[in-house]
Amino acid sequence: MENNSRKWYVVWCGTEPGVCDSWAECEARVKGFPGARYKGFATQEEAVEAFRNDPGEMDILRAIARAPRTQVNYDAIPELVRDSIAVDGACSGNPGTMEYRGVDVLTGAELFHQGPFEQATNNIGEYLALVHALALFHKQGNTHTAIYSDSRTAIVWVTRERRCKTKLQRTEANAKVMELVARADRWLAAHPTWPNAILKWKTEEWGEIPADFGRK
Repeated sequence: MENNSRKWYVVWCGTEPGVCDSWAECEARVKGFPGARYKGFATQEEAVEAFRNDPGEMDILRAIARAPRTQVNYDAIPELVRDSIAVDGACSGNPGTMEYRGVDVLTGAELFHQGPFEQATNNIGEYLALVHALALFHKQGNTHTAIYSDSRTAIVWVTRERRCKTKLQRTEANAKVMELVARADRWLAAHPTWPNAILKWKTEEWGEIPADFGRK
């Protein structure tokens, strides 16, 4: 039985393979699922690495086959980079309640998910998602996986401005997310270059980005 005190869980075989940040979420994905396979980890980085590099290939493939995910016709998109993740943000209101996440492009499996944060914006979510992915790959020593975003604004903020240029003012309600923005700005300042490609997802040609929250 899983140790409920652990914070991060990997579900390889369940209703939705991916990384969970709580036992309740993990349990919801594996309870009653035939042949469920999952494990707890002390840190998010360990969990993500375990999910992406698990040797049980057949179990992963079976989980992927059962998992709900955004359908992409890869044969029709020869220029799509297969070794990639997609990031996206969603915000109810402007400002409003925001969250962001990253998913594996090939499988649709969620690799990280942060939020909800109060009194934030969609652009902030898109920006944080990109920096989160870059910082995660830096910690893992991952120099090859590309990152897709459908936000031109976030891409410019990360690759050209090297900081979040939001006009949103800091308040008591959004103090947590604004601290994350400051940390992301500091990370970019400390890491002027990175090996991972940041690419624009071509929504008009390819459909919604795999990390889309489906709230449009």
